[in-house]
Amino acid sequence: MEASQLQKYDEWLTEHLDEIVAQYPGKVIAIHEGKVVIVGDFEGEVYSQILEPMPLVFRVPRKEDLRVCPRYALRKC
Repeated sequence: MEASQLQKYDEWLTEHLDEIVAQYPGKVIAIHEGKVVIVGDFEGEVYSQILEPMPLVFRVPRKEDLRVCPRYALRKC
């Protein structure tokens, strides 16, 4: 995948991360041309459905995965 395509995916994810986390928490998604094109529970499941061209595939974090915990916290966040 070319750097310019990765940049476009990065910009799209930055803009849409909140809605993706709300809609697909913990899922693996494939994104192509600004759309979620495949959703699954496992990477292999998503990759097995991919046709050319290769979309961006990644596991969507859950809201609790995005919580920031200070390094000095004495208990688990």
